[in-house]
Amino acid sequence: MTAKRKPLQRWIYPNHNCLLGNVFPSGRPPFTPFPIVTNLLNANLCPVAIYHDLIHGINNALIPQYGEVKQRGNLFHKFIEHLKLSLKNQSFKLSSHDIQSQLGMVQERFLQFSHRQGFSTDEASDILRDYIEPWIRRKLQSGELETISENDQFTFELSVGNAYVPFSLEGGKRHYPLRGRVDEINLTRKRIIERTIKGTTSDIEPPLLKDYQVWLLWKILCSLKREQLPLQWKSVDFQNFDLVVETPYKDFTIKPNNNGHVMDTHYAYAWINDISISESRGVFQEVFENAACTPLTPHTECGHKFLNCFPRNYPYPQSRPEIKQTFKPWYRLLLWEKIWEGDLFQYQLLMLSREELIRQGLISEGQIVSFKDNKMDIEVDEKNIGAIRGYDRYTIIPYGTLFCGKRETATLVEVKKNYLTMELHDVEDAIFKDAILLPLPDLPPSIMQEPPTYLKEQMQNALLRLQYSGVIKPEKAQEKSLVQLLEGVFGRRSIRRGSK
Repeated sequence: MTAKRKPLQRWIYPNHNCLLGNVFPSGRPPFTPFPIVTNLLNANLCPVAIYHDLIHGINNALIPQYGEVKQRGNLFHKFIEHLKLSLKNQSFKLSSHDIQSQLGMVQERFLQFSHRQGFSTDEASDILRDYIEPWIRRKLQSGELETISENDQFTFELSVGNAYVPFSLEGGKRHYPLRGRVDEINLTRKRIIERTIKGTTSDIEPPLLKDYQVWLLWKILCSLKREQLPLQWKSVDFQNFDLVVETPYKDFTIKPNNNGHVMDTHYAYAWINDISISESRGVFQEVFENAACTPLTPHTECGHKFLNCFPRNYPYPQSRPEIKQTFKPWYRLLLWEKIWEGDLFQYQLLMLSREELIRQGLISEGQIVSFKDNKMDIEVDEKNIGAIRGYDRYTIIPYGTLFCGKRETATLVEVKKNYLTMELHDVEDAIFKDAILLPLPDLPPSIMQEPPTYLKEQMQNALLRLQYSGVIKPEKAQEKSLVQLLEGVFGRRSIRRGSK
């Protein structure tokens, strides 16, 4: 649970002129960010975690900044998607009814899959032993994998978002924007699944904040109107779905009616608002006063700890206080640039009409003609073809809507008249058609170029690393050019050309 903060009277949305791009992006934005689910997880963990998220561009406090955890988690997710879709389209069959034999078949398939993903045999074997094998064994014993058929309806990595997600408060409601990505939606079993490699065999509760994560994603889905869902989902009622957190070792079913989650959400949005656009001078002080841990009692699962919250205080450069003071406003200015560029774009996608988005050139639409060897041919209206030229990297939604759809990253390979050839990234041709349903003619896929806001986050993080850099011994400080440069720019050392 995050530190309490007075809930906001209202969330500040961009006005219509901002949405239409008629307001010059300058200074403090007149609207608040468009949060993703990870932002709320950070805010729920600790105010300092969401401070690092927004100000220093460090997205997820629950994942270590360095190491292989993220890569292993991605492989875990990708293989489960590959396995389930391969069983559905019958390109892979569990021919034996003996669980041990079935386990061996899946293990062999995983090793082949992991090699295609660039993992060495030793790396793949470790991931197989620690995560994949326990998960597979459980699902084979329960019969879940063996009963998958071509009639099953599930989709993976579905992007969902809404500018107006309601949360109850004091007999009324507050509406906030929120977007995220669902690991799996199983329409056949009516389950929304959040999957993670965290956890142990002895757990009696899901890993930290994973229950909150799947609950937030469920809240987004329940907030969507029928016309905002994919055509084939018009009759789906997500209110009746089970919320499940899956670890390699256990499944946890989450109760959707959780008043604690509701209040934590209001507190989280208040922290996000105050850190990002508040003009109060005391906000940052309040952030650190409400920190969830200290150097003597560090949080066991937070990735910041001794990297960002309690870093080593090197004696050199001696001008570190001046460096910190100079860098401090730069972080926030980069955040404001990111809000103007990226968050406003997300508001536009989910608040403007489809016709207005096309008229403003924010999205284009087409019709999928064919898909082969990871290349998709799309027929586009000749009036919109000019807006697509000049860029080579796009986001395409081949299935679903801007509110609830399968988003893929694609590179523009070729343009011929009004036909585009786009190469999709990290998509298996053999199972792609089962991962999506080709859109009906009256719902053409959206094509857009999303702003590269990750570059602003990398700049924030690079500034922080520069601020923390240093050495202990004075002789090393004399030898290290970076320390000498910092002393020259921010301290009293004279900068001179040459070796001396």
